Amino acid sequence: MKRKFSIILLSFLCMTMTAQEAKTHLVVIAKDGTRVAYQLAHHPKLTFSATDLEIKTDLLEISYPLANMARFEYETENSATSLRDISTGEPICHFVGESLVFPYLEANNTVFIYTSVGQTVLSRTIQSAGEYAFPLSNLGTGVYMVQVNGLTYKIVRK
Repeated sequence: MKRKFSIILLSFLCMTMTAQEAKTHLVVIAKDGTRVAYQLAHHPKLTFSATDLEIKTDLLEISYPLANMARFEYETENSATSLRDISTGEPICHFVGESLVFPYLEANNTVFIYTSVGQTVLSRTIQSAGEYAFPLSNLGTGVYMVQVNGLTYKIVRK
């Protein structure tokens, strides 16, 4: 009886600790108020060049023009997130297989994918709001830049 009670109590404590465990994020805030969060569990690394802030995580690489950045800070919240827009809570983009998926793009947004030397390999203007997937399987190995909504994402294909 004591053993069953101990197991139930231990299980309850573990569930309570998991539910209350706060997730810490690195939050990048642009001058226009756009906020993007990166889970510290994905090991974000920040580097600066003369013109850009670059963030590399276990999942992706993103470059922000310093001229557009207001600040970055750390925040703690109780819900698990991935790369999300803090103002809406919606994911900005994620990978499904060999496609880059934007769960929501507004009409008239244009998505560009460039090679590392600036050659355009994809340019699509969104006709109606919704989810869009862009296949990357036709791209060879290398570094590519994805630009949408004033943000530039660096993708490394291996």
